[in-house]
Amino acid sequence: MGPMLHVVHDGHAWKVEALRTTVGERSGGYKGIEVDTTSVFVASLGRAFSPGIQAAVVRELGLVPRPGEALESAAALQAIAMAETSRKALEGVDFMTRLMFSAAIHGTGFTQVCAALGLPPEAVGAQQGAAIDARMQNRFDEAAQQGHTPVAPALARQWLQAELAALKLTLDTL
Repeated sequence: MGPMLHVVHDGHAWKVEALRTTVGERSGGYKGIEVDTTSVFVASLGRAFSPGIQAAVVRELGLVPRPGEALESAAALQAIAMAETSRKALEGVDFMTRLMFSAAIHGTGFTQVCAALGLPPEAVGAQQGAAIDARMQNRFDEAAQQGHTPVAPALARQWLQAELAALKLTLDTL
């Protein structure tokens, strides 16, 4: 087995770490083993970022398998920078979607969903709005972990509609 590359974040910056394994190897190095560091790096990139970001970086930088050839550190650093920038941009899109559907600040999407459900926006108290926003944030976080970023406004609307429908049911039974 050849060297393994891992993309890790140490709390301050992204780093590419190479781990050498010795299972089944002689202590003479990697004679006769053609390691495809580009493919190993791309796989690591996919574990550190979403599949969509991974695919975009691979496409933009032309990261194709090259068995036996080392991946240039400049290309790896460029790929990591591009992936990080993409992730931040997608987080910005999700931030705007969260604001649009925020119950706490009565975003435009929130008021539209309230109107569709026949629920006056003012019926959602501050504490209820904060709780709804916290649950919505959990849904956004889960989507991001699964690589589904940015969240489409139509999906965020469905999530909020479910939250408000449950609240309306509770209010109607009181």
